[in-house]
Amino acid sequence: MKKYYILLIVSILSFSSCEKILDKEPTDKLSLEDLFKDVQGAKTALAGSYKALLEEDHYNKNMMVYPDILAGNIKFSKNTNLRLENVYEVALDAQISSMNPTYSSLYSELNNVNNVIRYTPSSAGSAAEKAKIVAEAKAIRALIHFDLVRIFARPFNFTPDASHLGIALILQPQLYSDPSPQRATVAETYNVIIKDLTEAIATFDDTNVGVLNGGSKQNYFTKSSTKALLAKVYLYQNNWNAAFTLADEIIKSNQYTLITNANYIASWVGRVPSSESIFELAVEPTFAGGGLGVYYESSNLSSYRMYAATTDLTGLYSADDVRGITKMFNREAINGVNYAFTKKYQGGATLATPIKILRLSELHLIRAEAAVEKTTPDFATANADLNLIRKRGDVGAATLALTTKDAVVDAVLLERRKELAFEGNLLFDLMRRRKNIVRVDVTAVVKNLLTDDDRLIMPLPANTVNANRNMKQNPGY
Repeated sequence: MKKYYILLIVSILSFSSCEKILDKEPTDKLSLEDLFKDVQGAKTALAGSYKALLEEDHYNKNMMVYPDILAGNIKFSKNTNLRLENVYEVALDAQISSMNPTYSSLYSELNNVNNVIRYTPSSAGSAAEKAKIVAEAKAIRALIHFDLVRIFARPFNFTPDASHLGIALILQPQLYSDPSPQRATVAETYNVIIKDLTEAIATFDDTNVGVLNGGSKQNYFTKSSTKALLAKVYLYQNNWNAAFTLADEIIKSNQYTLITNANYIASWVGRVPSSESIFELAVEPTFAGGGLGVYYESSNLSSYRMYAATTDLTGLYSADDVRGITKMFNREAINGVNYAFTKKYQGGATLATPIKILRLSELHLIRAEAAVEKTTPDFATANADLNLIRKRGDVGAATLALTTKDAVVDAVLLERRKELAFEGNLLFDLMRRRKNIVRVDVTAVVKNLLTDDDRLIMPLPANTVNANRNMKQNPGY
């Protein structure tokens, strides 16, 4: 192996007994030869790939906030030192977009995970462990590509054959001598994402245990959590039959169970995964930093508090809904104005909680939506799934018996907004269903956006486009 040198964010461990995914990591200059000389080094690199997902430019802020602040779930509770302000104000340009760091960070993550996929097979050690390392890395790569295509490209159904611009697909470690990448189509992008996920699923065993020691099964990609992600990818691809089949399989496997109404609020406290969590990014037990929760921290101990719920969102819940303003939100008066802050993320340091990426409740809503869109519609299953999630939130909610596809889809979108608020889904849901953005409780000058508005898609960073003549900028920038 040639001795290329790379900058890797890796978890530095005391390999006396086990490797820990979330130990604090310095950025070390390591050679690929040294890092991947054995399976233990490959595990270190894999742990670094998981840890990178929890950076602020990815799931520890931007990926969870941007879709909700642009689509109308979030407003600011203060006026200075704001994060993602130009997204909220719809005042973006390619030079200073708040999402530029996300673009750079995610492609850096791709390069690191590609090193895992490329060099792990030649490491010394167990063939079974190496296969699982590569499978988990492919699932991570698929997730990163999926996030990039949702942020920087139009949804799959924007053109009849998804031939519109997608993203640059990075499937090998990048060297300075490599040709400059160019954007694939959205169809090609989804094909690559699905290929990675299906190959990972075929490799995983049925134990649903990750190759790294420590943590919980929900902290790693396994056969089940990868299938859950693939079900969501199929939903975004409008592959209704496949989305229904996978969601149905996971639900009926009984590996996960919905939290009860009585335990819903408590399920968002602490760092032990709930029974309905499928994939979440763990926070180490000794974590003492900031995290996503500091932006929602009602006590304002960190001074970062800024993301409050809009009445556009809180007004959707019934008075008795456990997810509603009297139960799932902390309410604070700030300078004479009342604000509500979600309890899904309640602080930093010892209060920091894992970032939930996939939950069983979403799989029920995926199945409900796909049920009425698939070749043979199944309204009974769609209504059952909708009623299950609605009544888990509000036990007194009326029982739905919807008979048209449009009615079910609208009900699913409403329930997804209520159930998955602050989890980074709203904008993408509205765009893939070709719905307009309507915001009322915001101070932004631009409140409403048509579904085809260029500003709903983030610009590629100007320096990326300027440095690469092959890279086409998104329209409007």
